[in-house]
Amino acid sequence: MSDPRNVHSGSFSGGFKPRKLTPEQIAQINEILASLGDYGEIRLVIQHSELRYINKMESHKAWNDQQENNE
Repeated sequence: MSDPRNVHSGSFSGGFKPRKLTPEQIAQINEILASLGDYGEIRLVIQHSELRYINKMESHKAWNDQQENNE
């Protein structure tokens, strides 16, 4: 199993080919990407050369911009 940290934007591991995505999956990925905030990311989970899960992660700053400007 490959280490997901070694997968860079635009590359795929495990023989996964983006052409295997259905139009419905592409639409779902686009919808999730559009809903992300400034610090969000998605991860595509591939099992047996098929898209199985789309994991969405959102992060939020723990400080406000005024605190950052005062330092």
